[in-house]
Amino acid sequence: MLTQILQEHWLTQKESNLYLVCLEIGSAPVSSIARRLGENRVTAYSALKNLIKKWLATGIVKNKTTYYSVISPKELLQKIENKYSMFKNSLPEFMAIASKYDNRPQVQFFEWLEWLKNIYEVITMHGWDEMEKGEPYLTFTWAGKVDPKFQEYLMNEFVPWRSKFPRKTKAILAQQANNKYIKYHIEKYDTLVISDPIFDFSDEIVVYGKDKVAIIMYNTNEMCGLIITSSTLHNWLKSMFNLIWKTSKKGKPK
Repeated sequence: MLTQILQEHWLTQKESNLYLVCLEIGSAPVSSIARRLGENRVTAYSALKNLIKKWLATGIVKNKTTYYSVISPKELLQKIENKYSMFKNSLPEFMAIASKYDNRPQVQFFEWLEWLKNIYEVITMHGWDEMEKGEPYLTFTWAGKVDPKFQEYLMNEFVPWRSKFPRKTKAILAQQANNKYIKYHIEKYDTLVISDPIFDFSDEIVVYGKDKVAIIMYNTNEMCGLIITSSTLHNWLKSMFNLIWKTSKKGKPK
């Protein structure tokens, strides 16, 4: 047990065993340490040299013989705490390096019906905590040609489940689409219906979190979904949504 604890703090198994042996017998020559350790002198001496390099052991010459000893457990604890404090204080610098990679776009792919069901759980359960209080999900929804099985899932499973989460949604809908899922948006969310035929996009785009965009394709031949983590794409679509919302008049489907 003690050996495992020492190994968790940057000591090898042999170094850990050596530390415990030296702690038990006190100051001793390498021959005595090796005998107690059950190793040859060369192996024991090599491990001792490593402990000395780590400032965990010292050697004192007495009568032409070197006696080795290790620091006390309290001193070892102090060294571990110092290392922890040093790493903790340097954490912002490490995070700054890591953030260079975190800012790169990332893509999650969800294919076909069963996998596509998972995308709604990911959207609903993750990302909202990064948003301001009361900030809504933004969704462009057309969904004119929804796979029958997928629409059955949306209405019978997703919609009842989604109703348990009181997070706001603002939706921009295309006039041409007229199905149960679109009607659900109109009934439950703050919606804007665009009746111009030029506004003819398919499927659904959800803008949420601080940097996430979900693209969901409903057609049987293309049924899949993407979640893209990209601050530039997120901000662009968010700006476009708000511009359309601001400059258009709300209407009702015919």
